[in-house]
Amino acid sequence: MSGQQSWLPPFMLFLLLCVIPLSADSNNTGRFAEHKEQQQNDADRFEQLKLMSKSRPREANSEIDQWLTTVPKHDLELRERLITTKAFNLMVLSENDASVQLLEAWLHEVQQQHPARTTRALEILGYISMRRGDHIKASNLLAQAVQLSTEYNQPERQITSRIYTAIQAVHTGQNQTALELFQAARALNEQYKFDYLRVNIQNNISNLRIEMGQYQQALTDLMAALDDPAYEEADLIYVKMSLARCYLALKQHDTAQPYAEAALLGYQQREDPYYQSVVLLMLAEIAQHQQDVQLAQRHLDQALTLATAQQLNRQLSDAYLLKSQLLQQQQQDAQALQAMQQHLHYYKKYHNEEAQQQLLQLQNQIENLRKQQKIKTLEQELTVRNLKSSHQRRTVWLTGSAALAIILLLLFLVRLQQKKRQQSELYSKQLAASYQQLQLTQRHLIASEKMAATAGMVAGLAHELNTPLGILTTALSLLQEKTAEFQQKLATGLTKQDLQLYLADSSEVQRLSAQNVERCARLVQHFKQLAVQRSDNYSKFNLQQLITDVMALLASRFDRQRLSIDYQQTELMLYADAQSFQLLLVELIDNAILHAFPEGKTGQIRLWIKCLPEHWELHYEDNGMGFSASSPDKVFEPFYTTSRHSGHTGLGLNLVYNLVTVALEGEIEALAVSSGFALVCRLPNQLLATTDLKRGPNQT
Repeated sequence: MSGQQSWLPPFMLFLLLCVIPLSADSNNTGRFAEHKEQQQNDADRFEQLKLMSKSRPREANSEIDQWLTTVPKHDLELRERLITTKAFNLMVLSENDASVQLLEAWLHEVQQQHPARTTRALEILGYISMRRGDHIKASNLLAQAVQLSTEYNQPERQITSRIYTAIQAVHTGQNQTALELFQAARALNEQYKFDYLRVNIQNNISNLRIEMGQYQQALTDLMAALDDPAYEEADLIYVKMSLARCYLALKQHDTAQPYAEAALLGYQQREDPYYQSVVLLMLAEIAQHQQDVQLAQRHLDQALTLATAQQLNRQLSDAYLLKSQLLQQQQQDAQALQAMQQHLHYYKKYHNEEAQQQLLQLQNQIENLRKQQKIKTLEQELTVRNLKSSHQRRTVWLTGSAALAIILLLLFLVRLQQKKRQQSELYSKQLAASYQQLQLTQRHLIASEKMAATAGMVAGLAHELNTPLGILTTALSLLQEKTAEFQQKLATGLTKQDLQLYLADSSEVQRLSAQNVERCARLVQHFKQLAVQRSDNYSKFNLQQLITDVMALLASRFDRQRLSIDYQQTELMLYADAQSFQLLLVELIDNAILHAFPEGKTGQIRLWIKCLPEHWELHYEDNGMGFSASSPDKVFEPFYTTSRHSGHTGLGLNLVYNLVTVALEGEIEALAVSSGFALVCRLPNQLLATTDLKRGPNQT
């Protein structure tokens, strides 16, 4: 019995030792399975939350707030995803201050101990700074995000940080740099296969193509996106906005309108003031071109309200520019000037740091190069320490020597880079100072040129008016003297001869007054014609037929001066403002009749066209008297004339210049020729009717 008593306890102990670990393993396995299940549930719930954020960001944030109350403080991964998603939604709602406050609190909590958890927050802060026009701060934040995503091997963040950096490059006008960054992001995404990022990259590239004027390629990509199943509803809203923007750039306003209206509805449902203001400005521009001034003003006021409330400097700049144009159309010049001043204020506020942005970009590139060199050096040293085997001693010695040589070389390169950076900083500061001085000089020059041009026109008008006004003053003074003499004779005794002399003098004064008042009125009318404005009253017409009609109007003058005109090479269909073309032709031919050919002299005028890939040209030449100006283009200056003694004002060719450059959006140049006079009008291909767009270059 005693033997059994001594044997049982060890046996029971053995059983206990076997059962307890089995029980513990069973409990651990159960907890692990529960943990995995909870992780999967959280992942599924978060995907639903992301989908809700795209269409209903405010509702999604309420869901996030409830969820955060149940998440343990130590679960940094889930808390980061929820907090950054909420911050992004706040940015979409244009509650930027609240978004920044939330992200800065998160950075303060994790930046020291868990820097890898800060990448997404830095991205969003950079994007908010970009929207506000603070490009220096945006560059710093995005550079940190790029560095951290690379350092901690975060593929998704490596792609998104490059996307945001590319978007900033677009905002600062560095389109080629933006394209390279988008292509780098797309190459990375092809490796890691994030579907939502593929859509994001393609949308941004399409937008960049519009910015670069590649409209047909952008339209092809955007139309394909409408049928791509990977595009969710929120993505399609952006596609429709981009389509509206593309068609607006192509001046296809009726086609752009439904896309813009659909995009506006989507962003209103999403409560996104930023893009609402962008689309409202598009709709205002469309309404302006459709001659619906009230609708354009209504859209513009809504855009200004949103942009002012959210401090969106870029939209405010564009809105006040459009408002200035609308007010000019309504001939409200004072209000138009105020709107233009507001446009310049917000334009400078948004763009005044671009030169510093280029300097910062250069510094970042140099800093990244130094860090890459340091990483390579550390990798070499780590390789040396790991080679401990005796049979590798020779390899270690060789590697160590090579590493030392590389280190010395890198130290030399680092020192060289430091010198280059110092030189670059100095050059960049000098460049920035020169650029600022250039801008100041340019503004002063433009202002001086405008003042000089205005002063010249006013002086010319005053000079032209001075002669008829002087004659009027003299005539009226003479009439006063004659009237006083007549009254004296009437009191002392008036003869029939006195009455006849007074009536003759009065008749002559009346004739001179009427003649010179008419001349003043004609001068003012000509001066008013110089204020040419662009018209959208387009119609399809044949240029040769229009010249024929103008010839019919001036036929009597041609016969009287024995002039002939050759315009057989002007067969061209146009879709443009026919009235502007008619006035242009009348002024050209009338100017030739008045100045080129003295009365009774035989002369010839020739008109012909020339089609080129980038534009088409209307050529004019005559074999008349020509002019003696040192610069041919001087003939376009107001009040320049070679026949002032004949009563001419010198406004005819200035009106021609304004018609070509303003109404028809082209260029005009007086050509230096040995005899006679010649000029060329270079006009955009948009004025050609559709059937003539197929004409090859140099076909006439």
